[in-house]
Amino acid sequence: MILGAMGTWATRPGQVLHVRPTAEALAAAASAPVDPGPPSFLQGDHLRAFAARRAADGRHRAWTGTATRLDGVLDRPALARALTRLVRRHEGLRTWFDVDACTGGGPPVRRLVPAEAVVFETVEVPGFSPAPGRSWDGWVTTHLTETFDAACRPDSWAPFALGAVAAADGFGLFWGCDHAFTDGASQLMVLSEIEELYAEELLRRSGGSRGSRGSSPDPDHDAAGSFLDHARAEHTLAAATPADAPEIRAWADAVTAHDGRLPGFALDLGLAPGETAPVRIRSATLLDVDGLARLDEVAAAHGARTTGAVFAGIALTDARLTGATDWFGVTVVGTRGPGFETTQGWLCNFAPVTFPVAHCGVPASFTDVLPAAHAAFRRARKVAAVPVHAALGIMLADGVLDPASLGSPQLISYLDLRRFPGVGRPAYDRGLHFTGEGRTANASLWVNRDHERLYVVTQTPDTPAAQAAVDRYIAELTATFQAATGASRPAGRTRDERLEASGAGRLG
Repeated sequence: MILGAMGTWATRPGQVLHVRPTAEALAAAASAPVDPGPPSFLQGDHLRAFAARRAADGRHRAWTGTATRLDGVLDRPALARALTRLVRRHEGLRTWFDVDACTGGGPPVRRLVPAEAVVFETVEVPGFSPAPGRSWDGWVTTHLTETFDAACRPDSWAPFALGAVAAADGFGLFWGCDHAFTDGASQLMVLSEIEELYAEELLRRSGGSRGSRGSSPDPDHDAAGSFLDHARAEHTLAAATPADAPEIRAWADAVTAHDGRLPGFALDLGLAPGETAPVRIRSATLLDVDGLARLDEVAAAHGARTTGAVFAGIALTDARLTGATDWFGVTVVGTRGPGFETTQGWLCNFAPVTFPVAHCGVPASFTDVLPAAHAAFRRARKVAAVPVHAALGIMLADGVLDPASLGSPQLISYLDLRRFPGVGRPAYDRGLHFTGEGRTANASLWVNRDHERLYVVTQTPDTPAAQAAVDRYIAELTATFQAATGASRPAGRTRDERLEASGAGRLG
């Protein structure tokens, strides 16, 4: 699995198919009963933003997706049955929201589609050949964008789309979902789960035994952890958290020490306050496999783990570019506790990571910073036990936080892609995870590790000034990690950087 731009996924030409709800399923969804539970905090933010954009007749592109390739001739009924089972299993994927009240300040209303009403069918997409002079890969990218733009929205069901490109010797598989119902971890797992269910359906149709999930007497109801339960528990915890809780104090202390604002990108991106620009996805390799091994060794020798080393490298880069002596970042932390490990939904929180990067005005070295970075991330994981919205509400009420910095804060994510349950399965190992390319005012960092390299992906404003700033930042960040490990920068672009630039990628 790699993370990158959607345009880097390529698939062999073939018949394009969509797996869509049946007419009966759509009718049942339209009249689905109200579920009284609240949306999660992040869902609520997303839904209010969607309602405002819809009222202004704006474009909604807050979806994320994944694509891969599987071997063998596509069995269309088996794929439809696999998606039916997946959606019946995950309550979060059986929901949609009435957001009409949001524009007046009211709450969104969740509708929950009954599991037994969920049925999908596989249908051919007519007119799938590109126009003369247009490339197949370019047509596929446009088709995926149009498909996800139309389907991946939270105010109707289904808020996701699954499709395939069937060739004689295998098929590409693509999935997109509105962000209200998914997160990065969910996207990294979803096609592997569909692949497993599809394999079970092939066995069932051939009269063989069922796969590893086959212990349930009714395979359509072997439910995963309920995202709706997760959302209810999140609200209960936030309401029970006192204003002087350690998690709240950690946020308030970090914000107070940094002028009442959340962090932004280290360099000026050339945008006016409140201004956004179209997104351009950037990707760069920071370390190859040998450099990663050395990074692990350096971190372990100083009582840290690779996560701490990643934050140390980012902090030192930012300090070198800004002159700061104390670093403040906001990281994305998964909240998948016991029972929710494979739940499809938005199970994330944010937490502050802060530590000194200089002593008596003298910039610290990488090894000096490592223990502090490691300890700061461990503290952040503890802070993430309480929903960030509890802290934000208190800080705003107390005047600690400048509301203007809430619009587009700088976020930092680190994922070890070797640790997801689909590792070793074709859907995962051949997969690409991407996001909708809408508009942005920032350049958040998504740092990822796999078996081959450490790399960074960022959604950047596609303007000359912003791209020049990002060029400078990526060069400095790469130099930081190369220097910390004694590695040399590879000559020229890496394979994935070349694919990004050319628009050609993993063959589906």
